[in-house]
Amino acid sequence: MRSRPTQAVVDLDAIASNFHLLQSRAGGRAVYAVVKADAYGHGAAAVARRLRREGADRFAVATVEEAVALRREGARGELLVLGGARGADAVVARGYGLTVAVHDLEQARALAAATASFPSALPVHLKLDTGMGRLGVRREELAKLALVVRGSAGLAVTGAFTQLASGEDAGLEPTAGQIDALREGLAALREAGVGPGTVHVANSGAMLVHPDALFDAVRPGLGLYGVLPSEEIPNPGLLPAMSLETQVLVAKDVPSGTPLGYGGRFKTSRASRIAVLPIGYHDGFRRAFSGRVAVLLRGKRAPVVGVVSMDLTLVDATEAGAAPGDRVVLMGRVGADAVTAWDLARAAGTIPWEILCGIGPRVPRVYSQAVLPN
Repeated sequence: MRSRPTQAVVDLDAIASNFHLLQSRAGGRAVYAVVKADAYGHGAAAVARRLRREGADRFAVATVEEAVALRREGARGELLVLGGARGADAVVARGYGLTVAVHDLEQARALAAATASFPSALPVHLKLDTGMGRLGVRREELAKLALVVRGSAGLAVTGAFTQLASGEDAGLEPTAGQIDALREGLAALREAGVGPGTVHVANSGAMLVHPDALFDAVRPGLGLYGVLPSEEIPNPGLLPAMSLETQVLVAKDVPSGTPLGYGGRFKTSRASRIAVLPIGYHDGFRRAFSGRVAVLLRGKRAPVVGVVSMDLTLVDATEAGAAPGDRVVLMGRVGADAVTAWDLARAAGTIPWEILCGIGPRVPRVYSQAVLPN
């Protein structure tokens, strides 16, 4: 039972289209579809099932828990855990058929010890730190890492990768420097007797603006969901896959000078029709949007007024008109007009990744294309 009409509508056909477009940009290279963070808020199980139907056979997540949840939902194909795993996770990783990132020397030693008695080796991808400064083995530790993996019967290196700090930036210098550092690191591994396997670097942005970053495989994330990682990148045809919508709960007429919302920070400057929407910051419609964004109502823009609260938002529907039950689009397209993830991100001083991932769990995901079984 649903007591409120707020929902995130996910177009799986759009995600399929985006996958094929990015696959073509990859030029025959393997594609790791990034479905971490619940597929950037779109629903990892449903997205993985649809992409599997489209031919995807490699997926990337952030944690062992995310990978296990996908396997339990029936996900097939390779599941790469980008955030790695502890030694204590090795049995689970092997049991669920996972590939895990090795990003630290001590972590590598712990995994080697934990897998020593395994009848078959646990596949791992080596993550190199080429300038991001987060997870990844630095160049000066690669020889030690090679000793660990060469001496471990329980670990099988099947890939190597790095994380680009500015992959969506068309400027060559930062990314070119990281690519050069990666090539040096791969050469060092080979010299130490470790083949790197499948090498992957390019995220969505790098796929679109840095062809030198393609290597053996690619890892599109945001682009799968139809959002460009930079507004400076021309759109090659990606389709936004999610719209956030609700219905007018209450519509009321108020006189000029009426304070609205917590603190009465906004007062009407005219007789106004105010629509109350059943969505708030717990749902991911942020307090930072207060007075900074508009929603689409009856084909017109209705600005948010007053402070967005936890469960409710007010909009000025004087120009648009409003009645209870009217459809309201808070992110998405209606006719020729649209409110994009980038529009909301600018209003909140953040990035579209955070907007999509921030749509809360009490907002049901409704799929415009039926999610078929594997």
